Formats: sequence, C-alpha cells, structure tokens
Amino acid sequence: MLIRKALLATFALAMAAGAAMADDKPKYELKVAIAAPAVIYGPAYVALAEDLFAKNGLKVDLVSTNAMQTGSAMIVSEQADVVLTNAYLGLRIATEGKDLSYIMNLSGMGARVNAFISKPAIKSVQDLAAAGTNCRILLLPPGTGSWAILQGIIKKYGLKCTISTAGTMPNVVAGALSGQFDAAMVNPQDAYAARDAGKANILIDPLTISDEDATSLYPYSHPFSIAIGMRSTLAQKRGAVEIFIKTLREANQEIEKRSPEDLGQLLATRLPEVFGSTPASALALQWRIQQTLFPHSGNAGYITPDEWRTLISSGPALWGFANLKASDPTVAYDKVVDMSYFEASEKH
Repeated sequence: MLIRKALLATFALAMAAGAAMADDKPKYELKVAIAAPAVIYGPAYVALAEDLFAKNGLKVDLVSTNAMQTGSAMIVSEQADVVLTNAYLGLRIATEGKDLSYIMNLSGMGARVNAFISKPAIKSVQDLAAAGTNCRILLLPPGTGSWAILQGIIKKYGLKCTISTAGTMPNVVAGALSGQFDAAMVNPQDAYAARDAGKANILIDPLTISDEDATSLYPYSHPFSIAIGMRSTLAQKRGAVEIFIKTLREANQEIEKRSPEDLGQLLATRLPEVFGSTPASALALQWRIQQTLFPHSGNAGYITPDEWRTLISSGPALWGFANLKASDPTVAYDKVVDMSYFEASEKH
C-alpha cells in the first residue's frame, strides 16, 4: 500500500512537472527577418537580447539578420512572416499590387541614420569634392537610407564621384575598408569602429552634425525602419503578430529607461552572433544617435496618415522611386498601413 501511494505521488509530481513545462511552452510562433545588424532595428534586438518575446509567450524564429535585399522576397515566399526593413523596400512589393501591410514604425528617418566615411588619406568632404570625377563612393542601392542621404550630400557639396553599390551593409563596410573606394555610406556603429581602428575618417558624423546641416541633407521626417508582412499571413497569425508588436513596444520602453552605454553593452554581450566584433563603445555611440530618431511616448510606433504622406512624397526625389506618385492607389494609407495589430497589442 505504501509503495502504491509512493508511486501515485511520484506520478502526480511528474504530471505536475509536465503541466508546468507545457505552460512554459510558447503559445505563439513567428518567423522574423531583419534587414541588417543595425541599431535602427533596436527594439527588436533589445527584445531578443532580454528574451522579452519568450516572456510574452512568443517563439521568434529569427531567419535572417541580413535581409536588406532578400526580405521582400522572403515574406512573399512565406520564408518569413514579418520582416523588419526600411519603409521604401516594402513599397517595391506594394507597387506590384501585392497585399502588403505595414504594422509598426521602429525608427524615424533623418540624415543621422548613416555616417559618411573615407579612406585615411581623405580628410574632408571638400577633399573628396576636389577630386572631381577621380573618386569612388560605395553604398547600398536605391531605395535605402544610404542612397537617400547621399543624394543630399552630392547636392550640397557638388560631388562628382563614381557611385557603386553593394547589396548588404557588411559588403559595403568590407569594400570601404579594402581601400578600393574613396568613401562610403555606412552604419554609424561601423564608422566608429573603423575610425577607432585607424582605418577610416568620418567625413559626416551623425553624432556631431548640427540640426541645420542634418536637415539640409535630408529635409523630411517620416518612418524609416518598419515592420511589414503579407496581409493574409498576418491575418492567419494574428495572435502572434499582436504579441510581437506588444513586445516591441515594451522594448521601446526599455530603451527609454536605459543609457546608451548600457544598451551598447547589452547588444555586444548578448547578441555577438549578430553584431560580431563591433565593440560595445561603438554601439553605445549609435544608441546615442538613435535617441533623436526613435519614436517616443506611449504611442511610439504608430504610423499616422500624415507620416505616410510625407514618406511617399519624398520617394521620387531622394530614394530612386522616380515613378512613385502619392495618388497611386496601390500605396494609399488605407491600402497598405494596418494599425489594427498595434491597437490590439494594448489588450494583451
């Protein structure tokens, strides 16, 4: 009898442990791709570093952190449910008539998004301008923040360099540091790491540029890094998407509370597979810049109709979308922006 009671007690404990494990299992799953290992996608990286998704019952399968050129195809082919990328790359899908939805803004656009660096022999933008056509600049292709900001730099300083592009930021950085190019547009964190290693000069530093100069290089204010997905996929995984947005909003609150130095250390130590050898000090400088670009307040991340109109209107002039028109119904706010997931996230 005692043995039987002992066995029953052991069985009960095992069942309880199994139930606890079942309760700990994430209720939702989502496949996510991120365009680049950059702090402009900071809310997602903070959420990953602090395990906030899992704490909210969401398992995130991070399928890529280098999906600048592949992210659009990944959501169309269902390799990813949600892609965090820049706002204009999503427009490539929308203008093709595909049912795409923008569901959250992560970071605003401005001239401080990128840094303009040069090889050590070039000390200023004026030196680059003096080279006339005998210089080469490397950056990401049209439709990216790098491309948009460089158009402002070219106009302001009269640059006549040959322009070359690479598909990913790591390739731009590698090309810039190889000595084959005279200048490049890179993430600020990469610029600071290259400068500190004595491999590059920073010609335009987003940390020190004045508001007036920043506005002269990029005069518009609108969402830049955003979360998008195909409408049907998002609807099928609505619960998971709402938790995803809720978690990003919580990460925004964490970012507002913490110092740039703390956040730089967090990404460097918790996500070395993403940020590689970039030192915490370089990431901290990037976080300091992002304080001027991240949306603030409890409604941070909500995309408004006015912000959307500004985004569309700046496309032809600076982003390489010559045929983009604000009147195009395929990119109308009500057609491609869906804030219902954002609104529902407050209920979780």
